[in-house]
Amino acid sequence: MNFKRTKMNAIASGVALGIAAMSAQAADQPILTTAGAQSSAVFTGGATINGGASFLSEVPADSAVDLIVTIKPAAADVGQVGNLVVIINVPGVGFFIQNSSGEFLPWTEADPVVAASTKTLAASEPLTIFSGLVGSAVGATNVDVQAFIGYYTDSVANISYSSTPANFSIAAAAASTCPTGTTAVSGTFKNKSVCSLSGRIETDTHLTSNFSYILDGAVFIGADEVSGSKTKLIIDEGTTVFGQQGLNFLTIARNGQLHANGSASKPVIFTYEGDDTATAATSGQWGGIILNGNAPLNVSGGTAEGEGSTGIYGGPDSADSSGVLTYVQVKYAGQNITEDNELNGIAFQGTGSGTLVDYVQVHNNSDDGIEFFGGTTNAKHIVLTGNEDDALDWTFGWSGKAQFIAIKQNTVSEHCIEADNNGDDNDALPRSNPTISNLTCVGDAAAGGDAGFRLREGTSAKISNVVMSAHNDYCLDIDQTATFTNAGGSIAALNGNLTLTNSRLLTGCPFSASEGDLFSVADFFGAQTGSSLGEVDLTGTIGWMNGPILNAITASIPTDPFFEQVDHIGAIKDASSDWTAGWTYSD
Repeated sequence: MNFKRTKMNAIASGVALGIAAMSAQAADQPILTTAGAQSSAVFTGGATINGGASFLSEVPADSAVDLIVTIKPAAADVGQVGNLVVIINVPGVGFFIQNSSGEFLPWTEADPVVAASTKTLAASEPLTIFSGLVGSAVGATNVDVQAFIGYYTDSVANISYSSTPANFSIAAAAASTCPTGTTAVSGTFKNKSVCSLSGRIETDTHLTSNFSYILDGAVFIGADEVSGSKTKLIIDEGTTVFGQQGLNFLTIARNGQLHANGSASKPVIFTYEGDDTATAATSGQWGGIILNGNAPLNVSGGTAEGEGSTGIYGGPDSADSSGVLTYVQVKYAGQNITEDNELNGIAFQGTGSGTLVDYVQVHNNSDDGIEFFGGTTNAKHIVLTGNEDDALDWTFGWSGKAQFIAIKQNTVSEHCIEADNNGDDNDALPRSNPTISNLTCVGDAAAGGDAGFRLREGTSAKISNVVMSAHNDYCLDIDQTATFTNAGGSIAALNGNLTLTNSRLLTGCPFSASEGDLFSVADFFGAQTGSSLGEVDLTGTIGWMNGPILNAITASIPTDPFFEQVDHIGAIKDASSDWTAGWTYSD
């Protein structure tokens, strides 16, 4: 709804419960259109159920939602005394303005504008308007909510504001019948009635949390060919999707998207029908998740066919979005397609940087936990536990970024990282070249061939702030001439294409040495800035939390805006900052 500019004082930026600062967010807040006196001011905001890991245009009626916004004043206004203004509109109900006591009072354009707060303006003013609002609890379902935010420094006539609101809708109560696109089947799972997904689905489908959902064979969302709007599979927080034992899997095609909108208290869980009786040795019971995107690969022709006929992936769009995965568990997957071909827990196949991946766990997969097949997808807060091949794998030119990766191996795990460029053409372009920071790699002392990082087949990578415990085989291996050559060809000529900086590896953990290596892997590690061998005092129940020795080591975080500028190496600093707590699974 548009206001007359002189009265458009009311553009929300306050707080329903008092102005409060937000913590650092992973997802970008939606940008709101700027109008008024200072066109260079920036307004952003949206609704979140998971602390800003993702933002939703529609929130389930039973979900606790926060409405958060940010004002970035014009440069000339930073440091000036400013008045922050918040106006809420609920269509069909009316407008409300927030006063300095935090109350929302009925308001019309004829009423005076009051400030929610007055303060010295910082370069960024993050605010919370609603906190923990549950629509069904207050009788507000199937309604829209809009928040206009603004500020002025001298006169209200010179207000700067968002002419579009931060807005979201609270959904109607979930239906008592299976959602459109699914079919009711007999039985229950996790004490909920079951709906089935099957075949190829090319209409938007929304899975609400009052049912559990079974994958009937190979389920495809969207078409292989990219055209028009993408088909969305939306999954609400607290929803469980499961497969029967066998080759049952979920593929998001290139013209599809997966929106798995979990939260810390209610993650979205993908598992198998025997979840309740699974043990620490359970793995490989169902297929897993495959996301096929339209981002670049370094394979001939630019596209490839996924393992086990899971669809075409790859293309020219580096910013492509295959959806959102926030607070997601994937358990016990990795079913064999052939004897030498098993599915990964999650395969990101040619997915682009528009794909949001934050707070995701893969547990006890029989092949790799997560593998990136090219593309440009970034990821944060990744937990990889008990996966039998490699925890994190990449190939075909992946060039994404990742931060905060906690890996715990078990007795049958292989590598924490296995990194390839292209097995058929080690120098294929675009070359694999991810940037990775704050990773903890915990080996299993009882394992036979358990290993740390295997960098091979011509890959580049900029890896930093790693903590690595003992591994029986090796902590670090570099393979294939193309990898050594790409790194510089000799210790004296190291060129920064392949790095492992500001990292601590446990004293005595072996370095691999093979005939034909162009330089010593041990010498390579010794040449890395800020890296050392020494005591690794990992603590906590799982054993991946830093102790005081590790926390005394200086971190050097990449300067790219994607990376949070934390003051520690490794994935988890201490118990007070344990981002794995509450939403992850352990045996």
